Order: sequence, then structure tokens, then C-alpha cells
Amino acid sequence: MAIIRFTNCQLCDEGKIGCKDLYICTTKGQIVGAVKKVDEVIDLHGLILTPGFIDIQINGCYGFDFSEYSSEEEYTKGYNKCMKELVKTGTTSICPTVIRFTDDVCMHVLPLLKAEEKKDRTESLGSHCEGPIISTIKKGCHDENYFCRPKTKEDLYSAFGCEENLNYIKIITAAPELDGVNSLIPEITGRNIIFSIGHTMATYEQCLEAINRGATMITHIFDAMPQPHHRNPGPIGLEGLADERLCPYFGLISDGVHIHPTYINIIYNANKDRCCLVTDAQNTIGLPDGEYPWEGRYLVKKGRSLKVKGTDTIAGSVTDQAQCMRNLMKWTNTSLAEAVKCVTNHPARSVHVDDHKGFLKEGYDADLCVIDKDGNVKQVYKMGNIVYSSGSI
Repeated sequence: MAIIRFTNCQLCDEGKIGCKDLYICTTKGQIVGAVKKVDEVIDLHGLILTPGFIDIQINGCYGFDFSEYSSEEEYTKGYNKCMKELVKTGTTSICPTVIRFTDDVCMHVLPLLKAEEKKDRTESLGSHCEGPIISTIKKGCHDENYFCRPKTKEDLYSAFGCEENLNYIKIITAAPELDGVNSLIPEITGRNIIFSIGHTMATYEQCLEAINRGATMITHIFDAMPQPHHRNPGPIGLEGLADERLCPYFGLISDGVHIHPTYINIIYNANKDRCCLVTDAQNTIGLPDGEYPWEGRYLVKKGRSLKVKGTDTIAGSVTDQAQCMRNLMKWTNTSLAEAVKCVTNHPARSVHVDDHKGFLKEGYDADLCVIDKDGNVKQVYKMGNIVYSSGSI
């Protein structure tokens, strides 16, 4: 076994930062306990070591769209390439998100996005299906030609191609107010799939019923849902339930475009322990400003903004998780240690991978980020292998 000891570093995990060495086994790709004999010592010169970031909602990156399929060869080539670029941002695991449910996507893409360990790039935890069971009123940039309204288990299987395809899915975003959807939640969650409330017109009461049936998440809170009213809160407000056991995790896009910083501050402080920073990034992240073809339309990327050409419709973000984390620190005056939880511990718990990812614990995957005190990524390790370095540290 090849053992590495990180020394002269600060470990950041579960809201705390402290000076302590960390040991990893590159053969197993895991964090291990302290040992006397090591093969390599890495001096981090006081930098901070965190778990690798986990993004549970991302539609594509670096020119590749997870919902676009031409052939298995082309898809695999583009997918592997973009995931090798994405890992350099500190995001080591994702739920690749699909929003178009053609036959090709259901029968070819979903199996390709299955959960699998990777040592050289960002890996999938299983897909996030943002649809097709969503509201036409709150569809955002989604194409309603792909929407469906399942009422039975068989309808549900058909919505994703076949029953077997549910094995490749980690999250399903759906609108619980649609006829028959709430009754299907136990079938979904019984397969270890997260039911997330999103793209919805649901009332607070309908959402609460969904939670009682097994829903545990809200997709990109504030976006594509009714805005809160003091007598009719809708989905926004569920994070403040008196019974902490029922409070859903919520995806929060802190890019400064989707949500005003004032409301980032409000919702984060409403329940810090359920906040998961997501990018909701499109394939244009990492590309220069300009116009890009997309689904027979064009997306216009300008700075932090990405919109459907000729409209005010936001089409996802172009901000990576590290920047979202830094934004959260700035807009909420929260500490780095607390902000790190929102890209590591919380998303790991939200999708039930907290038994092996998202924490600096012995036996956990050695997916690691080296960051400075401001949250800038300096190095990234995947399963114990260094996959990115900004230069000398």
C-alpha cells in the first residue's frame, strides 16, 4: 500500500477547522488512520484540506450537455472530457442532471450516467432527472414536449424508458400537486431515489403531504416555484418546519443571478444544516461569452448570466461550486468552515452517500480539495490521486 501523509495543514470538516495531519492510501483510494511508515509526505504550508465538493444539480459543463445524445461513442468521449475539466474546480462528484427525456436519453444516457467510482475525474453518483413530471406553469426553460403525467407504477417506469432505468437515477425532481404524483413517492424513495420538490405550483399543504410520503429535498429553492406569501408560503418555508426530522434539504444557487444576495442570506439562515450549494450549471460553463445553440434555440452567455436568447428566461448558471461557496461567505457573513459544509457534508447526506463520501473520515474516499482561507481551490485529489494543481503551494 502507498501511504501519503498531508502535514502542516488545516483540516476542514463538519464546520470545524483544526491543525492535524491526514493520511490516505492511494492504493485503496481512501482516508486511513495515522501510521508510522509512510511513502510520501506532502507539506501544505498551512493551507486547508476539505472533502471534495459534491454538486447534486448540474446540467453540463465545458461544452458538453448531459441531455444531448448522438451516439454512445461521442457521448462517452464528451462526457469523460468534460468531467476531467470539471474536477479542476474542486467538484469531485456530481448528480449529472438531464432535462430532456427522449428515447435516446432514457435508454442510452441514463445507463451511461450510473454511479461509478473514478480515480482521474469527477464521478457520477447517479443522474438527477429534473423532470419529466413537472409543472407546465413553472417549466422554466424546459421543453414541455417531454413532460408526462404518470399515475401508476407502470406509467412511472415508462416515463424513464423502463423499470431498470430507475437503478441509474439518484434524484427525481417532480411537482407533487400533479394528479397521482404523491401516491408514487413511496415507489420512488423505496428504490433509494431522492424525491425532490421542484418546477411546481404546489401549495404548502401539498408539499407537506409529499414530505410525509417521503420527499426529502427541494430543487433550486425560489426558482420555478410560487414565491412565498405570508399567508400562503408554498414550498418556500418547508425548510423551517418545527420538526427538524421533516425539514427537507434544499438546493441553493448562489450565483447572484438566480437569487438576490439578500434572499440567499435569508434562506441560508433559515436552516443552515439543510443547505446544499448547487450550480445548476449549463454546458456553457467554462466557455467564453457568446451565443450557443441549444435545443433549436440559442443561449446567450454574458458574464454570470445565461438566458434563452430573446427572453428573460434564465437557462441555468455559469458559476462553479467554489465561487458559489465564496459568494455564500460574502453574502451571509458565514465562516469558511460553515460554507464548506454546504458543498460537502450536506449534499453527501442529502443523497445518502455520507457513508463513504463528503467527510474527512477514516475509510472514506480520498476525494480532497486543498483551498486557501478565501476558498480558492489550489489542488484536487481524486481517490488519492492528484488531478489538479494551480502550481506551487
